[in-house]
Amino acid sequence: MAMRRWLDKNQPMPIKLLIVDDSDLIRNSLTALLLGILGAQNIRCAATLNQGLESVRANWPTLVVLDLHLADGNAIPRITQMKTLSPGIQIAVLTNDAGEFNRIRCMTAGADWFFDKSTEFEILLDVVRAQAAPA
Repeated sequence: MAMRRWLDKNQPMPIKLLIVDDSDLIRNSLTALLLGILGAQNIRCAATLNQGLESVRANWPTLVVLDLHLADGNAIPRITQMKTLSPGIQIAVLTNDAGEFNRIRCMTAGADWFFDKSTEFEILLDVVRAQAAPA
């Protein structure tokens, strides 16, 4: 019966999330908000690009929320690396540096979404809800 329930199309698909951001406040706030989304209970965090890349290698997340500028560099080259390491991974860039130039560069590198931290935070949550929602 448990397996039957797991395969029920009305049940959310469990997703594995990775938050890569150097701000404790952003990581903690985003984790708290995402834990409220059914199907999004498996959440890991990283404070640097290197930690994020290592987590992608080890844990194969479904969705990465990635800050653009971190202490150990710019995330754009890592988008391509993450996509290569984990085929099927989805990446949502969440940044305060949300100009059109960066949006184009991130999307060209393989990002699936690009959000402005100050104005599009809720839209990111909607994306996670949609990824965890029944098909």
